[in-house]
Amino acid sequence: MGHRIDIFRHTTAVINLDHLENNYRVLKSIVGDQVFFCPMVKANAYGHGDVEIALKLEQLGVQSLGLGLVEEALLLRQMGVKCDLLVFGIFDAKAVEHIIKWRLTPVISLWQQLEALEKSPFLRDGQKIPIHLKFDTGMHRLGFAVADAKKLLERLQNHSQIILQGVCTHLFKGDDAEDLHGQSFSQLAQFQEVERVFASMSAAGPIVSHALNSAGLLNFHLLRMAQKTLPHHVAPHQGVRPGLLIYGVDPMNSSSLAQALKPVMSLRSHIVRYHRLRPNETVSYGATWKAVRNSVIGVIPIGYADGYHRLLSNRAEVLVKGQRAPQVGNVCMDYIMVDVTGLMTDEEINNNIEVEVTLFGSDSQGNTLSVHELSSKAQTIPWEILTSVGERVPRTVESSHQMNATKKRDKMRREFE
Repeated sequence: MGHRIDIFRHTTAVINLDHLENNYRVLKSIVGDQVFFCPMVKANAYGHGDVEIALKLEQLGVQSLGLGLVEEALLLRQMGVKCDLLVFGIFDAKAVEHIIKWRLTPVISLWQQLEALEKSPFLRDGQKIPIHLKFDTGMHRLGFAVADAKKLLERLQNHSQIILQGVCTHLFKGDDAEDLHGQSFSQLAQFQEVERVFASMSAAGPIVSHALNSAGLLNFHLLRMAQKTLPHHVAPHQGVRPGLLIYGVDPMNSSSLAQALKPVMSLRSHIVRYHRLRPNETVSYGATWKAVRNSVIGVIPIGYADGYHRLLSNRAEVLVKGQRAPQVGNVCMDYIMVDVTGLMTDEEINNNIEVEVTLFGSDSQGNTLSVHELSSKAQTIPWEILTSVGERVPRTVESSHQMNATKKRDKMRREFE
């Protein structure tokens, strides 16, 4: 029997659904209503909580969502998400039963996947299954060769139960999509060959094409707005799959659009213990930090087991009372320490009064510390910082409207208690 788990550690990832809505509307204002729009909610919605994010996006009118795994899509279906769920990852024949049963839309990258669908005993007579086809135009990860497009067309024409809804590719350097002579436009030129092959397949409706990730979306559509004409080999309304952008983070950390976006996740905790240190006393494993003055050290219950990378040791800063405080000493599995000298009152120190700390995102007063800054100091990328926030850090939803997912989960919990 399941039991509700109370949260005793005051460390949480605050997910602001109003910010998500803001980002959705900003992006839709750029790409327009005619463009295929498929936000990526794989990897637990980039660490934000896939169920809450998916239900909110569906509520806003999103008709397609992108997942990496069949398992991820099954969870969303079972939690009530009804829109098209595109599964971009590799799957085997065993997964086909679930794909058909739960009305998932596989994005096919291998001949073996297509064959598994064709031969599936779970595809009943007269039943249709929608698919997208992915093509490799230079990423060299997943996808058919562009030269296979005609063979695939012939194959699908001989199998009336498999319905092609879209074709796609993936940009490997979307930040150059503003350069008409860059690698992204070279990829799009190859992709046009694919689009041309499948343009005749209109019996089941128009075929959508999508290629643009977050960086490609920014650059391509801003370029489209600035140019009167685009090269003949580029579709003016290329479909988009925003990932990082929908969560309020500019992948290039330079676009003017970033000012209109709002970070959806804020990682917050509290100082739970204070130490007064004399000069030459040290902090944490290995004594990598030594006090050079009388100092006050605050202990925060978050560590590398929660996704706060050990590479941040003695490099990062946190927000305390709207001011920056340096992280000091080696990051531990469960704790980090920060130098809060001059920031705390004697009452707070002497009585171990908990004070809010923001690791990245916005604090309760609206001050911000960007995930870009943290990722740079950890020698990584924002995607990894967001998706590293561990399972034992609860996601707390903030919104001006009560979230359906929260009500649904509370109902399920009551049934099991």
